[in-house]
Amino acid sequence: MDWNANHDDESGKNYLELKNLLESALKKINKISDLRESKGLLIEVQNAFKGLKLQREKREELYGKLQDAFAEINKKIAQERSDFEAEAQYNYADFKLRIEEAQFLASHPKDFHETWDHLIEVQNAFKNARFLREHREELYQGLQVAFETLKKYQSAEKSQETATSSLTYNSLVEVVNDLLDRSSTAVDLRLHKDELIRIQASIREAKLVREHRDELLGKLQEAFLVIQIRLDEEFHQTRNESEANFSRFKPQASDLLDQSKTSQDFHLTRESIKSLQAEIRNARLLREQREELYAILQEAFSLLGERQDHEQESFQKDAGKNYLRLKLLVEQGLKQAEETSKYKETREFLKKIQAEFKEVKLIRDQREELYSRLQTAFSILNKRVDEFFREKKTNWMLKMQYKFSESSGEIFMLQKELEKDEAYLQELEDQLEIVVLAKKDSEVIKGLQSRIDSTRKSIDRKMHEIELLEKKKEELQHLIEPPEEPEE
Repeated sequence: MDWNANHDDESGKNYLELKNLLESALKKINKISDLRESKGLLIEVQNAFKGLKLQREKREELYGKLQDAFAEINKKIAQERSDFEAEAQYNYADFKLRIEEAQFLASHPKDFHETWDHLIEVQNAFKNARFLREHREELYQGLQVAFETLKKYQSAEKSQETATSSLTYNSLVEVVNDLLDRSSTAVDLRLHKDELIRIQASIREAKLVREHRDELLGKLQEAFLVIQIRLDEEFHQTRNESEANFSRFKPQASDLLDQSKTSQDFHLTRESIKSLQAEIRNARLLREQREELYAILQEAFSLLGERQDHEQESFQKDAGKNYLRLKLLVEQGLKQAEETSKYKETREFLKKIQAEFKEVKLIRDQREELYSRLQTAFSILNKRVDEFFREKKTNWMLKMQYKFSESSGEIFMLQKELEKDEAYLQELEDQLEIVVLAKKDSEVIKGLQSRIDSTRKSIDRKMHEIELLEKKKEELQHLIEPPEEPEE
């Protein structure tokens, strides 16, 4: 009796799977236009029947639907072939006339480029049209005859173009030579430059062979160069703009120097200095004016860096005190995690220690050391809790919820740490820029670079840990709230 029941269950399961597979294939077929792809989907379903146990009437039911689908596809394929042959015959008749027309136009071209474009248009249409193989080869040969005929015409036309170009060149070369001669004496430089531009446009539009056009444009380029040199000399004589710019930038630079002595927003002040540097870099100034302004801003950078270094020293002192205090708490939490059976109270205690990390000042390496020890305590506690839940299998749901909450807490803390890491990295990169601009000792630069590299590695590690924890949360969510089984 058990064997029959199992056999019926297996047959029923197979029936549902094949039915769903067939219905899915039929839905896909309704959405795609490729008949051979559709037939391939039906063949996949047909292959799925092989070796599966089914009740006879169920097999006949599904197989009958499958064969109906095959018949419909085959009917469409036959119709498609018939349509193709009809279209191919129509295209052959149409393109035969078009190619005969193309051959005639190639033999009597009014305009080479227009006729060539027409042949290309016929060729492109020919490529995309459907033909029987023997018809395609015949038409292709006819089209090539048209191209060859037109190329012979082009060769003859090229000789005529050369003769025409010589006449045009002779009429333009005197004008270009005159403009070149007057470039060194012209009073209105911009008006003369406009004349050069106009004749340049005329040369480009004229019917000239490449050698003639290049020679004329080369002479014009010499004239342009002479005019540009004279314009540059004129520009260097104008100092009014430089004086105006210097008068505008000097108070701004001095104000930023004052800010660098008192401002608590190092990043904002540094960005303001950079912004003014960019304005000075792009403005018209005399060399000595630019150097004076750069010196003021460089001093502001240096003062800002010194103040930031002082605050860093103060930070390290506070961090040392915080490290000793948190170390005692972490060791206490680790011991409690190893020994106590009060899991909930221990977890709350570890969370309180973890919360201490949020705003407290710590050196990065010490923070990571203590955080690692705290995570060890969490791990030990988790392991002991896991063992407890394994003994109490009826409480497995509580265990899953516990781990899910734990992962959320860890992600929260890691995200907070990541935000601080990114802010710290920005601070270090700003500090490095100050030190480089101040040309300080290379050991200081190497030290900052080392801390930047360490911070980037810490950011990468925390992002990887968050990714793993998110994945773990998804897995736990599936255990806590498994997806509903589809109704049969």
